[in-house]
Amino acid sequence: MPPELQLLLTNVLGWFRFWLLPRLWSAAVIIFAAYLLVRWLDGRWHSWLRPVLVSARDRSASQSVWRQVRILSLPRALTRIIFALLAGWMISERFGVPREIILWGLTITFASVLWAMRHLLSDLTAGYSLVLDDTLAEGDQISSPLGEGVVEHISWFAVYLRTNDGTLIVIPHRAMKGSVIKVRRSTPTTAKAMKSQRDLGMGNLP
Repeated sequence: MPPELQLLLTNVLGWFRFWLLPRLWSAAVIIFAAYLLVRWLDGRWHSWLRPVLVSARDRSASQSVWRQVRILSLPRALTRIIFALLAGWMISERFGVPREIILWGLTITFASVLWAMRHLLSDLTAGYSLVLDDTLAEGDQISSPLGEGVVEHISWFAVYLRTNDGTLIVIPHRAMKGSVIKVRRSTPTTAKAMKSQRDLGMGNLP
């Protein structure tokens, strides 16, 4: 083997063994630690939010379970995002990325995302507030300046309302939150009928 090739292989092996492998191992430890913390916080969120997880007595079991899942999903998703960013920051520093570049990159990205998604975030927070207040559930009959009918579906960003003539109205949560709403709660029989209708494909929404 030529001396030049042997020297190159020695340098590559040395770089891989003494520079890359320790940083990869450190990155794996950081990811595993972040995963354990996220899993622990998932359980803690249920304990911390237990007082608001109790639904009204006139809600069916499926509506109560849906509300609990929706309340817990947002803080758990935010926890995952925060720990992913922190883990990415720490791993980037291990690989020699300057802290100033990471900080400015995160700041610009965060500001851009907030500005681009400001209306969606407004709908998200308004919808989460509606869920916390246990204002609406699928099958409820509502009357508001925005429309009147039966709540067919509640997404993260809008309420899908089916009027008496079969028209589907999509109302953003921020508009729903700022309106006066008359709500007639659905009975377990109504909620079961709504679920059967969706299972049959009569009113499935994307």
